[in-house]
Amino acid sequence: MLQLTFFKDRTREQPSSSSATTSGTSATYTDIHEGDIAHFAQVGFEALVQLLANQQGFQADVIRTVYKYLTSYEEMVEVIEEMREAAEERAVTEILSRTEDEEDDHEEDSNDIKSEDE
Repeated sequence: MLQLTFFKDRTREQPSSSSATTSGTSATYTDIHEGDIAHFAQVGFEALVQLLANQQGFQADVIRTVYKYLTSYEEMVEVIEEMREAAEERAVTEILSRTEDEEDDHEEDSNDIKSEDE
């Protein structure tokens, strides 16, 4: 008969809170089934991609594409942060140049009006 024990008898020896698995990685009290590791890794990766996309203002596809060309998640985060900084700098440059162009246009309009009055 199969018997599931949810509450361990305190007199029994308790397993350590962390142990090494056959693959050499450590696991918590409840080991992850070997067949589920890839699935959980994918779910965790997707969660991190979405979090980074939200934080840095890029689409998740952009994050995944950058990751494909690099060798680690940490390297990808650095590149994405640099991309965001570069995008912000470019936006400031564009905004300032367009604002200056508008100011120049307003000055020319003012000068045209003054010359017509004279």
